[in-house]
Amino acid sequence: MKTIPRVLTLSLSAALLAVAAGCTQTTPLETSSPSAGSEPVAVVPLAEVVTETVTVDPADPLGTELSGLYSVEAGGRMLYHYVPENVGYRQPAVAIGVPSSASASQFIEDTGWKAVSEENGMHLILMTAGEGGWAEDETAYTSAVFDYMDAREYIQMQDSAFYMVGYGDAADTVMAFAVENAEKFAGFAAFGVDEFDTALLDTARSEPSNAEGVSKSEVAVPMWLGAEAETDAVKALVDYWKAANRCGDEVYSNQYAERLYQFPEYLADTNEITYDNCAKVLVSLGREDTQSPEFTNYLYNDFLKRTRRQDSGDINALRPFATNEEKGMDHHTLEVEGVTREFDVYVPNDVANGRYDSVPVVFAFHGGGGSGEEFAARSGWDKLAEERNFIAVFPTGSRGNDAFSARTTWGTQDIPFFEAMRTFLLEEYPVDKTRIYVSGQSMGSIMSFTIALTHPEWIAACAAASAPLLPSETENVNESLIMPMMWSVGEKDKYFVDENGDLDMNNVTPLIAEWRERYGITADESNTYTYQNGNFHGYDFKNIQGVTLVREQLVTDKIHAMLPDEVYTLYDFLSAYSRGDDGTSYYMGVEISPETR
Repeated sequence: MKTIPRVLTLSLSAALLAVAAGCTQTTPLETSSPSAGSEPVAVVPLAEVVTETVTVDPADPLGTELSGLYSVEAGGRMLYHYVPENVGYRQPAVAIGVPSSASASQFIEDTGWKAVSEENGMHLILMTAGEGGWAEDETAYTSAVFDYMDAREYIQMQDSAFYMVGYGDAADTVMAFAVENAEKFAGFAAFGVDEFDTALLDTARSEPSNAEGVSKSEVAVPMWLGAEAETDAVKALVDYWKAANRCGDEVYSNQYAERLYQFPEYLADTNEITYDNCAKVLVSLGREDTQSPEFTNYLYNDFLKRTRRQDSGDINALRPFATNEEKGMDHHTLEVEGVTREFDVYVPNDVANGRYDSVPVVFAFHGGGGSGEEFAARSGWDKLAEERNFIAVFPTGSRGNDAFSARTTWGTQDIPFFEAMRTFLLEEYPVDKTRIYVSGQSMGSIMSFTIALTHPEWIAACAAASAPLLPSETENVNESLIMPMMWSVGEKDKYFVDENGDLDMNNVTPLIAEWRERYGITADESNTYTYQNGNFHGYDFKNIQGVTLVREQLVTDKIHAMLPDEVYTLYDFLSAYSRGDDGTSYYMGVEISPETR
């Protein structure tokens, strides 16, 4: 067992992550020095607050529940990490540049950030000034802060929901990071921008981003800019971010920003931005309330958290975010084997209005450590359900005893949960029981395969992404029924690439081969169909009827993720199949003969 003291400082270069358990003390834990001319700060030596320890099992580093204020060494000086008691697994994180004259722990109290963190169950990463205040070039420190957030070794944060805010003399530092690294965060705000070095903007216009043919200045990200007055530098920044976010010149306003520029329209031919109002620029000049709790509440709940970076490839696309409650989903709990289980159900408007007597159901299982809400927000299954008129179900996995941050997993213990949900839906919703499907991503993919292999009588087809499950490695496989199966994998998925980062087919083909062998399908031209649709290409393995029983799909440039466009391909496969009361499988209403297996 590894014992971690309450205040621990390790070099990020050595460990990428250093964590110490802390507590919400009123005594400030930071040791940064104030800038010249600022109000003095009460400094408490770290040794005086090392009073307790937390024990972490190296075999299960996430198995210890952690909360409070942590001290971490990053880039040669300290950052502080506040974890609220109610934090969920893989939740958003806001990196805050604290003014050099302020105590970090007191700052989050006074500004309301601590309350917002506790209300939302999300992380605060507090960046502190070095000796003499914030320097002109803080690249080493801000890069180390990002590395800490991205490592997520002991404390898991949601990398699609990283945000950064800077105040006072930290505002220019945050702005410089945003210009250089817009693609890494889903939103920025800087209050106190002054004489920003606009040469950085010219450099960004000429430097390439991670995506081929796209400069750093072309990477869209929501930006809130606050300043005392509209200096030449502020004007240049407004113009820069308007261009990056493809904003029109029409000016809107609200009670917190006198100028708001937003993305003007939907662009059907680009994956950079999918919805209007997602990318935008807000400008606040001469305001004295940017550090008030009211302002902070609006800043996070109505600006920052409304955008995510969808996991995709080199530059993750911006996506709007809304909670399942805001989307109008039904939240349910069920007692299953003495444990309270949760799931959300999305019912399309036409279905809710009684236009259909019965519709299909798709169970969408999240990845390891995720949640139903998290997966609904990034997968796009609810949007597709509205378009295609089926019910989408988003369960939340099992929670280990005393596991850190309600960490969730899927396994055979969740089979009874699935059965209970299926029974509940058949009783409470207009479900077509012949067309119940399972899908998922990563560990959710494994859950889908587990259900398909062990209880094919419950579902009509399985289509999942990013993780295999070999029938030969599964207990209690039911081979008596036909189970149409589709598997989708990204060509840059870290779990399936070789040392050069290229897709290693040796990691892909075993799954497909076992499913083909199950149905006696050889991989020759007579029964294999190759297709390509944009970034999606793959292989259909057909029986002698010409029915696809196994589909393998490869996705260009996709990492270990679920793309909103990908769910369309999964549902196109699923929706062709149905299962009768006697277990018979049908393709487009035609029986799939067992003799062809």
